[in-house]
Amino acid sequence: MFNLFKNKKSSTKSTTSTVLSLQPSCYVAINFKQLVKGIDNVRIDVHLSPRFTELGNQLISELLNERSSTKRRFTDKPSDAVLKKLYAFNASYASLLTATIHRVKEDKRLDLVQLLQIAVIKFVLTTVHSQAEQLLHKLRKDSINEKTKKMDLHEHLLWINRHKNNLLYQVTYELLDQIHLVELSRVGKLRESLLGIAWSIPEEMLFNPLLQMPDTHNHEILMRHYVLLSQDPDSSYGFDRLKVLIDQLLDEVTNTCHLQIDPKLEKQCVDHPFLDDERMTNLMFSWKDVPANMDILFNLQETFEGLEDNLPDAKTKQLCQRQATAILEQRLRQAQVIKHLLAAYQTVRLYEHYAKLLKPYLLYQALCDEIKIEEVALKLKNQLKIRPLRRPGDKPLYITELKNTKKRLTKVARRPESHILRLFITDFVTYQRDLKYYHLMHKAMDSVNLLHSEADVQLSQSNELLYEFFEEDEYNTNSAETIRSHVILKADLRGSTTITDELCLRGLNPATHFSRNFFNPIRKLIKSFGAEKVFIEGDAVILSLFEYQDSPDQWLATARACGLAKNMLAVVHKQNEISRANDLPQLELGIGISYSPAAPKFLYDGDQKIMISPAIGRADRLSSCSWKLRRKYSQQSNLLTHVMVFQQPPNDAFKGEKGMTSFRYNLNGIELESAAFKKLQTELALRQFTIRLPNDKYPTRFHKGRYLDSFGETHEVVIREDRVKMWREDNEDYPLTKTLYYEVVTNHTILKAIKKGGG
Repeated sequence: MFNLFKNKKSSTKSTTSTVLSLQPSCYVAINFKQLVKGIDNVRIDVHLSPRFTELGNQLISELLNERSSTKRRFTDKPSDAVLKKLYAFNASYASLLTATIHRVKEDKRLDLVQLLQIAVIKFVLTTVHSQAEQLLHKLRKDSINEKTKKMDLHEHLLWINRHKNNLLYQVTYELLDQIHLVELSRVGKLRESLLGIAWSIPEEMLFNPLLQMPDTHNHEILMRHYVLLSQDPDSSYGFDRLKVLIDQLLDEVTNTCHLQIDPKLEKQCVDHPFLDDERMTNLMFSWKDVPANMDILFNLQETFEGLEDNLPDAKTKQLCQRQATAILEQRLRQAQVIKHLLAAYQTVRLYEHYAKLLKPYLLYQALCDEIKIEEVALKLKNQLKIRPLRRPGDKPLYITELKNTKKRLTKVARRPESHILRLFITDFVTYQRDLKYYHLMHKAMDSVNLLHSEADVQLSQSNELLYEFFEEDEYNTNSAETIRSHVILKADLRGSTTITDELCLRGLNPATHFSRNFFNPIRKLIKSFGAEKVFIEGDAVILSLFEYQDSPDQWLATARACGLAKNMLAVVHKQNEISRANDLPQLELGIGISYSPAAPKFLYDGDQKIMISPAIGRADRLSSCSWKLRRKYSQQSNLLTHVMVFQQPPNDAFKGEKGMTSFRYNLNGIELESAAFKKLQTELALRQFTIRLPNDKYPTRFHKGRYLDSFGETHEVVIREDRVKMWREDNEDYPLTKTLYYEVVTNHTILKAIKKGGG
């Protein structure tokens, strides 16, 4: 068995001179330069689906009321009524995103998908904040006017004021979690299939924990997602000083370990029209903002496991990491922050131990000798008077645990474990990156003007300034039946006359034979791929696939025509197996697919509708097979391609069948017109790669993509791109021309080799 691949992997320059290969910077490519400014001449006008926004408003209101109840905890599941609305919110956003992806796929307008995502995030954040303020205002008003239940209202108000940040975080998180689930679902795969990118905005930026909290220095969010930091601006453990320290520390690691940083890993500035030069300087991204790189530099445990498994370069890698870890500990010790970072991680446990009665920063300060433990003991005593423990099985709380933890901390700080130091630098880098993402996201949201009033929407719309994002069935359906373009599939069926004659000689019914084994299966396929019958009779099958103006989710006519053609060939192969078993002649099929960017014309013969389209003639020529080429190639069993196109030499007397100067071999093959291939490129994000086929002197280019049929099932299409050859009557050395032709690949050997090679 021959090997279609030579295993010549493209050589990429190593990012380092050692075995430590770092990941590139977390660069964010958001660009709204092509988008017009709205009615205020500053921001971009966006109008979101009324259904989506109405549902979002209702859901946020119910979540705020439910989560602010003093009888519920944040860890409690939402009520069944709220859960139902959360699922509806999920489905609404999925529909919104799906409709947008389909509408922008032709021009690959990724910026419009990003605009939708940023607009939706802004809608969630602003609505949660505004409705929280409305709830507080209502409670204050009720507490003044209501003569009864004043104590309940007062307690409710106090609870919200005390837990406001956590309340906003929880409600925001629950909505963004539904959006996150949609982005991880089939819709994300659809975006990758049609636009060529899985995440139009990085996942970590869209669902940044800092976005969900009004205070980016909130102690609870720092403990939950990062590491607690000092709020004292003069402290060496404060963010600004640590930022400088870690930046210098990482530079020292690169020099000591002789890491040659690839220019691609160096600082990259975000390119955004809504940021000025000064603000852009603070949003530089480099390899130092990638948390995974901290693991690569300092994860000794993983390398040790590699040594045990005898992995190559493990010893060299371990040496580099030992040097890096030594520098990390040395610089943190010199900066006198080791005790602080250890205290930060211990605070998480103590905060839970003391049932969240004491503020976490207070516990951290006590561990770091910034306040006396006696002060904390007094606060604990007062808190227990105000809010006694009510849960069954709660144990009495004493200040002893804090004292014991402080003693252990002093001992551990003398020789801290390397994994704690690695955890700290990873958490800090993650926080630093997310702060940049936070500011970047807010600048992006500031550039979006969410329009709500009917007057503003109408003004922006009438001036063609408005970007509208609706669910598919919310778009205007008046022109849903307007055809914008169409594809023609012509199948030239050969051998049917011979089989008919053979069946008649044997006293069998050819009509039932062909209906059962050919025409009936094809009629079922037509429905699956959204095609319509133009002509099916005898040895000719002509099918059409229409694209309608306001159905962009169905603008996959070329891809589906390719899939339909492949399945038609499969029907013929099955029919041929039956014919071979019964010693009957076999069918041959040649298929041509052409595309027209306009609607066809229609004539009527009584009730019979007759389609008129130049694409029919072009598809007919693509499906043909030259008698001389059929005679030359049909007996070659090792032929991997089923379509070949030749150009007749100038001044040659032979002009080919049907008056063409080019002629083709199409035996059980599918040829795709050049215009149809260009259309396919707008429908799918095609991945391109090359393979050298056996006996070929040059590599062949292939294009691969995935699409959905009418029932939502995913299919794969592979296109072979090749050059038309100049025909030589008595010489098989055919020169290549500059003209390209395209074949839909059906050969299992090629498809298997492509899959095996990672294509």
